[in-house]
Amino acid sequence: MKGEPSLGQFLSLIQIIAVETGTWTSRRVLFDLRGIRTLTSFTDHYAIGEETARQLHHLHRIASVVDPDMITRASEKTARRSGVNLTVFTDEAEAVRWLTD
Repeated sequence: MKGEPSLGQFLSLIQIIAVETGTWTSRRVLFDLRGIRTLTSFTDHYAIGEETARQLHHLHRIASVVDPDMITRASEKTARRSGVNLTVFTDEAEAVRWLTD
């Protein structure tokens, strides 16, 4: 993904993704967020983790790849507290390995 979405736009995207992935046979997904230049605060990441937990609980593994300067792990910790297996990576190959284990 690339661009400068607002938090509301990004949360809406998670809701759309939930609908789309609801019919998938695979329950694993990778989100490449290295092109996102907004959503940099801890509170943004916390809200993303909450929405991910609400909307994507049907997925078994969710990998998110971000630039190293964007990582806070807030979304990961928030989603995991709700039982959603989200892991944030800075290396795409590592994320793919984790998803395919």
